[in-house]
Amino acid sequence: MRDKIDELEKLVNSAASLIEKLEEENGLLQKQVNSLIKERDKTNQGTAKTREFKDWRQKVKKKLSKICIKIEKASSQQDELFTDYGE
Repeated sequence: MRDKIDELEKLVNSAASLIEKLEEENGLLQKQVNSLIKERDKTNQGTAKTREFKDWRQKVKKKLSKICIKIEKASSQQDELFTDYGE
């Protein structure tokens, strides 16, 4: 009977040590998961910022092209405006 109790105590101790190791590994894995989540969030923010920048750049290009068209129109009309001045 004593042998069975000793064997049972060994099994309980080994199970307890395995549980402790698993808890430690779980803590490490949880830290890794948290760091990966943070990196993913940074990456997602980066792509959102990139997308916003591309949209802003496109808007600026449109505005500049409209301004260039206005300048070209004014430049082409300049000859008509000052034809009488030189004579």
